[in-house]
Formats: sequence, structure tokens, C-alpha cells
Amino acid sequence: MNRRAFGALLLFALAACSSARAESWGAGIAGLYLTFDGGAQVSVSQGADGTYSGKIVWLRNDKDRFDKNNPDVARRGAHVLGLVILKGFRANDATRQWEGGTIYDPKNGKTYDAFIWRDPDTPGVLHLKGYVLGIRWLGRSTTWTEEKNLRK
Repeated sequence: MNRRAFGALLLFALAACSSARAESWGAGIAGLYLTFDGGAQVSVSQGADGTYSGKIVWLRNDKDRFDKNNPDVARRGAHVLGLVILKGFRANDATRQWEGGTIYDPKNGKTYDAFIWRDPDTPGVLHLKGYVLGIRWLGRSTTWTEEKNLRK
């Protein structure tokens, strides 16, 4: 094998290893999560465009409630159950976070810029922070616990 071919093969192997490493931490966000207060279960999945989104798939109470606080009057008739509350999150290898997305809070009808991360010291927990005015420290954090099964 000549040097040029060996160099190309080595570069390809290194790129594949770094890509697999990014995927192994990046693939960890999809799943089923119970919100901090235990009031809802959210299913997070990755779309064809590579972004992650999450929708409410279970509510502990008032399963027929409407999204009455939505600022869009036309959407106030939609049920909270089935509502997409996470949108547009992409893995960022440099920060090891999922960024660029938004989180919607049906309790107050507000949408916040947000980022998501995992802490290796708390496996099975998803950390989320919504913030305002583009200022990451100006916001609120919460945690969701990973679950294996959809609640009934």
C-alpha cells in the first residue's frame, strides 16, 4: 500500500471513530421521560433532519385539558396531550449539549430558547434549561427522568 492510500485510510478511520464517539453521546437523548413534577410523560425522538423534538404522551391529571394559555388564539382549542413542546435541538459536539431548540410551557403559554444536556453523574436524567433574551443564565432549569414504558 502506498503512503497516499495509507494516509487516506488513516484519515477515514479517525473520522469514523470521532463520528462514532459523537453519535454515542448524541444518540442518548431519544427516549421516554417523566417531567420533574411527575405530571407528564414526554417522548423525545430524532427527526429525519437530525433535530430532536418531544411531545407530551401522558398526563397524570386532566387528560382532556386544552392549551388554553397559548398566545395563538387558534391553538387554544388543541389538547395538551399530544402537544409538541420541544423543537429543533441539535447535538453540539463541542459543548456536549443539544442546542438551538425551544421548549414550550403549556402552563403559562410561553416558549423559551433552550438547551439540553446529560450529566455522567446522573445517568437516566435529562437536564433542560429554558432561557430568555438569548441570555443562558437568565432562565429556569429542570430535570426529566428516563422511563422504560408509557404510563396509562
